[in-house]
Amino acid sequence: MIYGDRWEIVEPLSEGGQAYTFLVKDIKGGGDTRCVLKRLKNPDRIRRFKREVEAVRSLQQENIVQLIDFDLEADKPYLVTEYCAGGSLSKAERFWQDSPVMALEIFRQICQGVAYAHSKGVIHRDLKPDNIFFRTKSGLAVVGDFGICYLEEDGTRLTLTEEAVGPRLFIAPELEDGRLEKVSDKSDVYSLGKLLYWLISGKAFSREKFREPKWDLKGQNLDSILGWNNVYMEHVNRLLDLMIAAKPEQRRSINNILILLKRVRRSVEKEYNPVSTNIKQPCTYCGQGYYVLQAKSNTGVRNFGFTPVGSPNWRIFTCNVCGHVQAFRVDMADQKDWWR
Repeated sequence: MIYGDRWEIVEPLSEGGQAYTFLVKDIKGGGDTRCVLKRLKNPDRIRRFKREVEAVRSLQQENIVQLIDFDLEADKPYLVTEYCAGGSLSKAERFWQDSPVMALEIFRQICQGVAYAHSKGVIHRDLKPDNIFFRTKSGLAVVGDFGICYLEEDGTRLTLTEEAVGPRLFIAPELEDGRLEKVSDKSDVYSLGKLLYWLISGKAFSREKFREPKWDLKGQNLDSILGWNNVYMEHVNRLLDLMIAAKPEQRRSINNILILLKRVRRSVEKEYNPVSTNIKQPCTYCGQGYYVLQAKSNTGVRNFGFTPVGSPNWRIFTCNVCGHVQAFRVDMADQKDWWR
């Protein structure tokens, strides 16, 4: 079958709730170019289909699937986008599985695409592994399927009042009842937090459970010295704190997330300790023990052997195996809340 005297179907790809998708070749271009044709299933959803075309046409950025052709007046309306040979994130081979740093890089690419969409007034509302694609089997990540996006410019509702918007495990709580007045770019930030968690762990959960021991990315392990499989994942947890929050006003903007993501990636890659009184810290000298708090008051500091002057706020730790000492002056720190 041929669409628009140009696109010949090679094979079917998938069938969604609202559309069929096919791998097609461009017979006007010699047949060498492969693309994806998406054909509307229900003519009553033509407004939503037009919305997707309108959104994607305005988004020319390397981390967003590119629109190539469309015909909304045909008997069977369709659009054609680039073919991403690496497939969707949900079906791709998890080549990043053993590398949190690589997972963070893929996530950065996704965020770049979403940030660009937000800058153009487009809110995706359906961010999930099925709607992220790889141009090749090893990257680059691109955001696709803007079928239920929201355009801030006109705010037209294309979803039934009682219809939840987005996938259950990735959807922001304010979108669960489909209320238009709750749509904002912070809804995408929530879904991105769930997507980041999925990239690193391969798991998904409902609502805001990522801090519970069962779901904690650090991986609770009572048989290990520190009690966790990877304490450096606490850096990622702290980023998730700013994304997977129940209230939109508690979430950061996508641009701020991109800035913080650079720090998180560096901290994970270099294995910088996530400073916290609730997390055992590995000894940087022997690597076999962890630091134990020995003194934090002036009396404790004196008994330890130091002579405090004035009213400093000390924290002195020693390794429980080799005795290596770590000393901190909390009164001189910018991040004093780490020591609460």
